Amino acid sequence: MLLSLSRKFIFVANLKSASSSIEQALAPYAEFRVTKTEWGKHDTLTMISKKFPWVKRYVPYSDFFVFGVIREPVDFILSLYNFHTDDDFAGLIQSSKGVPFDEFWRGWCTRSWQTRDQHLRFVDKHENFRMNYLMDFAELKKEFPKICARIGVDAKLGQTNKSATVLSRKDLTPEQIAAIKERYAEDYALLANRPQEL
Repeated sequence: MLLSLSRKFIFVANLKSASSSIEQALAPYAEFRVTKTEWGKHDTLTMISKKFPWVKRYVPYSDFFVFGVIREPVDFILSLYNFHTDDDFAGLIQSSKGVPFDEFWRGWCTRSWQTRDQHLRFVDKHENFRMNYLMDFAELKKEFPKICARIGVDAKLGQTNKSATVLSRKDLTPEQIAAIKERYAEDYALLANRPQEL
C-alpha cells in the first residue's frame, strides 16, 4: 500500500499481482508506505479509508487518484499455489508444496484470507475513496507507464517476489478451470469492466 499526499495517489496492493514491484518503483514518491503483509500491505480500500481518514485535512478524498491491479482469477489462484510451494513455508499450514491442486483448491483456498474475491479489495465501504484505474496484470507493462504519467513520476517497473512455476494453466483440468471461473464470476465481471480513468 502506498499513499502520497504530495502526488495525491493511493495504490491498493492486491496479492500476487506485482504489488512488490509497483511499491518498489513508486515508494520514493509516497509519504506512506506499508510493505509488509502483517503491517497492512494488502489492506483493502475500506481498511485504507478507515486508517487514513485524516488525509482529508490536507487533500480532499475526491482529489486522490486511486489505482491497483486485478489478475485473471485462474492465474491468480495458480500464482498463490506456486508461491506457497516455496521452502520458506515448509512445515507451515500455508505450504502447498507437494499438495495436489484439487486438495489446494478444496481445502487451502476455502480457509485462507488470501483467496478472497479480488473485487472486494477495491471498494471503500465508507465511500470516501473510489478506484480510478485498475490495471490488468496481463497488460501491466503497457499500463504502468500510463499510471506514472498520470501521477507525474518517472518510474520503471522491475520484477520482485516472482513465484516459481510449479503448476501452469495447462496442468489444470477443464473442470478445475470451470470451478475457479464460477467461484470468481464477480472478479471476471470487474476485469471486463474495470475503471480506466486517467
